Amino acid sequence: MRRRRTAVQSRQAYQFSPLAAITDSQAGMALLTPRTARLIDLIELEPGRRYVDFGCGTAAYAHLLAQQAGLDEPPLCLDLTAGRGPVDAIAWPENLPLPDASVDALTSLYFVRRFDDDVVHNFGGELARVLAPGGAALVLEVAPVRNAPLNRLHEKLLSPGTGMVDLRGWGRMAALFTECGFDGIDLVNVGPFLFPPIPRVGVLLRKKP
Repeated sequence: MRRRRTAVQSRQAYQFSPLAAITDSQAGMALLTPRTARLIDLIELEPGRRYVDFGCGTAAYAHLLAQQAGLDEPPLCLDLTAGRGPVDAIAWPENLPLPDASVDALTSLYFVRRFDDDVVHNFGGELARVLAPGGAALVLEVAPVRNAPLNRLHEKLLSPGTGMVDLRGWGRMAALFTECGFDGIDLVNVGPFLFPPIPRVGVLLRKKP
C-alpha cells in the first residue's frame, strides 16, 4: 500500500511539472518515441478498433496515434492520477475499469518501471482479460544496460514521476506476462531513444482471433 501511495503521489507531482509539459506533449513524445507508424502497425490500429492507452500522461501521444491511424473514435486514456490532459479514468494496473474482451488495441508506454513485479504480473492478467479476440497490447519500456554506472545514470534520469525505477530486460518482462492468458508474447525492437540513446524493450501481447 505504501508503494502504491508513493507511485500515485510521484505521478501526480510530475503531471503538473514543467518537465511533463514538454516531454508529454505530442512533439515531446514523438521525439522520445520515434517510429510512430511502427507502433500503429504492431497493434494493428485502424478505423473500427477500440483503442486504450494506460499511463497516458497528458494523453497527447495517444491522441496522436489515434489521429495518424485514422480512428473514428478518440482513445480511452487511463492513468494513476489526473493530469494536464484529458484523462478519461483513474486506474491501477491490477484493476482496469474495462469490461471483459472490450479492447482491440492497447498501449502502455514507459509506465511499468514504477511498479513491483507482482503488480506488473497482475497487470498482465488484466490485459488478457480486457483484450478482445484478435486484440494486441504493446508494453514499451526503457531497458537496462550492462554498464552499472551508466545504468544508474539512466535510472536517475528516468526517476521523475516514478517513486521507484525498476528497469527490466526482455527475459524479465516476458516472464512477468507469462501464464497470464495470452496466445502470443513477442519481443519488439523499436530501437533506442533518439536522445539520450537509451535502449528500449517492447513486449507485444496478443489474443487469437
